[in-house]
Parts: sequence; C-alpha cells; structure tokens
Amino acid sequence: MNWQDLHKNSTVVDLHNHAVLKRFLLDRDLSKSKTKFLAGLFKRAFWPLSQRSTFPLLEQGGVDIVLSTCYIPEREWLEDQSLVKWALALAPEVRRRVFDPFYFDATVNMMNDMEDQITEYNKNIPTKSGNGQKPLICMVKNNQELSQCLEGNHIAMIHSIEGGHSLQGIDCETSSDMKVKETEILQHLDYFAERGVAYLTLAHFYPNLVAHPVFPYPNYGIKRNNWKYLMGAWDMNVGLSPIGKKVVERMCDLKMIIDIAHCTPKARAEVYDIVGDRQNRVISSHSGVFEINPDPYNLHDWELQWFATHGGVLGVIFMNYWISPIDTPLGIKYIERTLEHAMKIGGSDIIGIGTDFDGFTDPPDEITDMSELPRITKYLKCLTGKGGEQKYSDEIISKFLGGNALRVLREGWR
Repeated sequence: MNWQDLHKNSTVVDLHNHAVLKRFLLDRDLSKSKTKFLAGLFKRAFWPLSQRSTFPLLEQGGVDIVLSTCYIPEREWLEDQSLVKWALALAPEVRRRVFDPFYFDATVNMMNDMEDQITEYNKNIPTKSGNGQKPLICMVKNNQELSQCLEGNHIAMIHSIEGGHSLQGIDCETSSDMKVKETEILQHLDYFAERGVAYLTLAHFYPNLVAHPVFPYPNYGIKRNNWKYLMGAWDMNVGLSPIGKKVVERMCDLKMIIDIAHCTPKARAEVYDIVGDRQNRVISSHSGVFEINPDPYNLHDWELQWFATHGGVLGVIFMNYWISPIDTPLGIKYIERTLEHAMKIGGSDIIGIGTDFDGFTDPPDEITDMSELPRITKYLKCLTGKGGEQKYSDEIISKFLGGNALRVLREGWR
C-alpha cells in the first residue's frame, strides 16, 4: 500500500509525550492547533515555547494513542538554572502551582488538569467520528477502556509519570524515618495505579528516593562545567535505592509498565534482574542506542537483546541530541539509523516511538510537531535496500509506528 494508507491503517502510538507539561506550566489551551510564539525568529525547529502536541495536531498526525506524561520539574532546577528562577519571579502563579506543592500533590493536580482539559474539549466537538467529524479524546484507565476508545475511532490518552520523585509527598519531605518514607511512596504508587497510570519512569534529571539518573545532557554538552557533576551527583555506579527496588516489585504486582529511561546503566540492570522472567513489561520510553550515540543515557546492545527476549520496547526519541552523536538539526536519518541498529540486535518487535515532544526538547527539523508524524512513515516507506527493494516492510513500519507499543500495553498494563 502507499505510505498514506500505511500510516492511516497503523495504530500510531507515542510512548512519551509532554503536552500536559506545557499545559500545566504555561496554561496552554490544547484545543488550539498550534502556538508559534516567536518561533519565526529561529531557523531551527527548536523553540521551547512552541506547543507540538495539541489535540488538533494529534488528529492531523493520525495518532491513535498518546502516553500523556506528567513531569513535575525538580526543585534543583531553581538552583542550577538561574533563567528558570528569574522567569518564576515574573510568574509567581507558576511557582505556586508547580514548585511549591509537594511533588505528589503537584503530579495529581497535573493529571486532573489534563482530564479537565479533555472534558472541556469534548464538549465542543461531535460525539461520533467519521464523515468529517472530529474524534473524541478519551482518557482511558485500563485495557478495556482502551479497546472501546479505539473501536470508536477516538484518540486514547493514558496517564504516565516521569520521575520517581512524583511519589514523594509530605512524609518524604518532613520525616527522617526511611520506613515512613517507604510507606508513603508505596501508597502513592498504589494510588497512581488505581488512577490508570500505565508506567512510571523511575528516574529523571536529579537523584530521588527511588533511582539514580544519568546526567541530563549529552556527552558533547555542558556536563564538565557543572560543579554537581564534578562532585559526583550523577555517579554511574549508583543504581536503585532500597526503596526503589521495592517500588519495582510493587509495580510488577500492580501490573504497571516499568520505564528505565533516564536511569543509570546500573539501575537499569537492577530492574532487569528484579523483573527476570515475570510477565511484566519494561520499556525505555524515549531514548536512543549506545552504538549510534555513545552516551550512558542510551541502551547498550545487551539491553536490546534483553528487551527482545522479555517483550520490551525501545521508544526512539525524536530529539536530536540523544539520537545523534553530533550536534545537528537533521535528526530523521538518525531516527532511522537507531531503528535499523535496534532491529539488527533485537529484531522488529522491540521498536517504537517516544517523541518526548513538549518536553522543552530539540526535535528534528523534519518533524517539528505531531501533525508531521506521517513524514517518518513516508521516509521509511521510500527507503530502498542495496538491491532496490523496500528496506522496511509495511509490517515492520507498522510495528514501529505503534504495533509494538500497543502489544506492550496489552501485555504489561492492567
């Protein structure tokens, strides 16, 4: 079939999308098509205030399922990024909404805000898809609701959470008793599972009570000028905390998907050991591969092989500085190179998409928002092998677009 029909007939899934982040931080209206505030002043696609994942853009891009990722910025941002501190001085309501509450409370507020935005959006559109009518946006909380949403040709949104710090509430900040902290964290994990959260990314930019992170910038970035880095705050030899290991065990019991993106290689290996041969699923929701860009954030070949034998999926990130070994705006060829290498090592069942759009990231210039997602389908469909044959079959492209991610949701989420 042609690339347009291939995209339309595939289940398109974004494993990691931050539309809710800019909604919560900047009070964006996700019912509008696009925000291009000052974007025209920049030659490259990167402009952090652009909204890349509004509801109309999802529809235009033929997206079926979005993992709506809630991320509450760690307070260390205020120490390390003076620009953020100055900006918050001009927007005190953002600080009160995002930085002042306990992490758990802020995360719940962000989830509620996204659900309210969806409810308001759905009030103003027809209730049935087809004949030129827009699809509803459905916040689904389990596989049964997901099936009903897809059968109705609607767009499914599923909560996910980035960073184990979102499990930390008042007890974690006020008590010195680690047992009290552990109890609170596990109770909050239970709450999120009941709310329908599909996965938790254990780590993020700064150490939390669950897991240790890799440094949040690539090897060619600024890490060697950061005093915290030099003092060992991002020590690659630190993995899961004792509480973190219990969190992974509880996630297995709750049938939540475990996301090892941002974790140190040691923490990732510990997750693999805990999960073992259970039927739970592990993903790296938004990353690249080490052999293409040798940064500890990206997955090694042995990890890709583990994914292949344990039903995991790598969500290839649409972000220049994790998929490319050099500073370049043209990332679509590195998306394909990442896909090619992951398939070579782990086969076609481990590949997926995790754009990380609206996470204040640097996207490829060829795919600047969700409406342009069909361009990756066209690009892959038109590639030829050495003998002139189609390099990637329609089946493989469909798996990459979302077939594998949907399988993980079916197998690893309740």
